[in-house]
Amino acid sequence: MQRTDPEAMASEREIESLMRLVHVIEARHRARPTSGLDLRARMLIQDLGLEGESPILAVRGRLRLTPSTLTSLADRLERDGYLERRRHPTDRRTVVLALTAVGRRAFAAEQEFYRHLIDDALQPLDPASRAHVLTALAGIASAGSDAATPSED
Repeated sequence: MQRTDPEAMASEREIESLMRLVHVIEARHRARPTSGLDLRARMLIQDLGLEGESPILAVRGRLRLTPSTLTSLADRLERDGYLERRRHPTDRRTVVLALTAVGRRAFAAEQEFYRHLIDDALQPLDPASRAHVLTALAGIASAGSDAATPSED
């Protein structure tokens, strides 16, 4: 989506600020307990941690993954002990993905990482500015921004 309204376009200063923030995030990423996992693996763990055990089709829809990508990802995370596949209790044809104890600990580590990331990034702000940024982040997340979920190309 290309924006032509100069008022809606990010300024050089805003782009530089975002780049610096991304650099901080990337530096902190290397220290997180789940840093050995790729983005899609962390997304799947986060999704199951937030949504609870879910039918594989629901997970596929939320994360916008192809069947083969989700299958290989689930195979790897199951092999590594992060999740398990189960049959749905009332519909035995449906496969459900659920976090194991290892997966729940990884999800808790992800939550803690993001908690510290937010606290550290927003620490220099006054309480009103901090609240404003957190409200804006919540709005972006609830809008389901295409940029928030990588699509498969």
